[in-house]
Amino acid sequence: MSDREEFDRVVEFHGCYCLDIAVGYRVAKALLREMGDEVRNMKEVFAQVGSSTCAVDAIQKITGCTLGKRNLILSDLGKPVYILQNGRTNAAVRAYVHYWDRFDQRALQELKAQAKADESAKDSLKVYLDDQINTILALPEEELFTAKHLTLDGPRVAAKFDTLPCAQCGEYVNVDFLQTRDEQNICRECL
Repeated sequence: MSDREEFDRVVEFHGCYCLDIAVGYRVAKALLREMGDEVRNMKEVFAQVGSSTCAVDAIQKITGCTLGKRNLILSDLGKPVYILQNGRTNAAVRAYVHYWDRFDQRALQELKAQAKADESAKDSLKVYLDDQINTILALPEEELFTAKHLTLDGPRVAAKFDTLPCAQCGEYVNVDFLQTRDEQNICRECL
């Protein structure tokens, strides 16, 4: 399968054609390549993502890491950081997407607003997106992101069956997510 066919499958999985899915695709492919033999056993691989953007779907589709398998972790840093880690050896590769540092988000938002208000502006938005996505898919990696090898502590994996009831609502909660207040276990919703 060609890279473009694989990218099209990622877009189909995600459900929309956007810049962030293209960036996520490029990052995921690079992380897998850079991990090399560390990803031989995909059951030991964890992906950590720094923010909940469309790029996460590309990371999920390309790496096979998912929330359901508990090997896709949203670290909620608020920045475009992506890490692929071998949970047994703790070897990892971290990518920071600096492409967004200089990207004109305002211009894109204006085009989207025009396309929403005026049907004829949709063609301009489509041309712009096609141009930007093709650029993202063709740029050398160093113009999109920086990647570095590192060793991290083992990823925190949520327990599958360890639950206790919240002292306030009575609903059972994964023990990793309970907070203690006044010596009682409280879920995040009740805090």
